[in-house]
Amino acid sequence: MSSVMIRCPATGRAVSTAIETDPGVFRKLPIVPARMSCPACGQDHVWTVSSAWLEGEPRLVEQTQTQNTVAA
Repeated sequence: MSSVMIRCPATGRAVSTAIETDPGVFRKLPIVPARMSCPACGQDHVWTVSSAWLEGEPRLVEQTQTQNTVAA
């Protein structure tokens, strides 16, 4: 299992969403807004799977976006 990561818009740092999942599950997540309290800046951020990646597997972002575009 890997942590779902996003980039903090305030600091530019990669931060964990505190969600862990497998690559196969991550690829199937719907693009719906999620909210998290950012450990880097303390603010709340809204993110979607299209702006996230799995720690150690950043290429899944591109694959997920392509799959969701094709499915639309």
